[in-house]
Amino acid sequence: MASQNSMDRPLCGKGCGFFGSVETKMCSKCYADHLKQEMIAQALLVFELFNNSVTATTPAVTESGVDNSTGSTASTRTRCHCCNKKLGLLGFHCKCGAVFCGEHRYPEKHSCSLDLKTAGREVLA
Repeated sequence: MASQNSMDRPLCGKGCGFFGSVETKMCSKCYADHLKQEMIAQALLVFELFNNSVTATTPAVTESGVDNSTGSTASTRTRCHCCNKKLGLLGFHCKCGAVFCGEHRYPEKHSCSLDLKTAGREVLA
């Protein structure tokens, strides 16, 4: 009976020599490795999409106000534009293009250069 059961199950499709599942055509170890690789690939894809959307929506503005697309912009995104506090992952991006901490995130706290009142009136008109 044991030999008949082993004849029904195919060998692992990865070529490791063990018997595999009928549905997956892989043994349990190879299937776990396969799932792990798929999860890593999906995580990398999400990470790349997130990084592309962040860099596309936030211009790389230096302290002089010049767009610095070719240089290193990590230092401008990781510190508050007002108090120079390290931000880590929680930087608040303003419409004026700068990044601020939680204390200076509101336009009235960092003396924003954009006139939000007239912009709001234009939208309503």
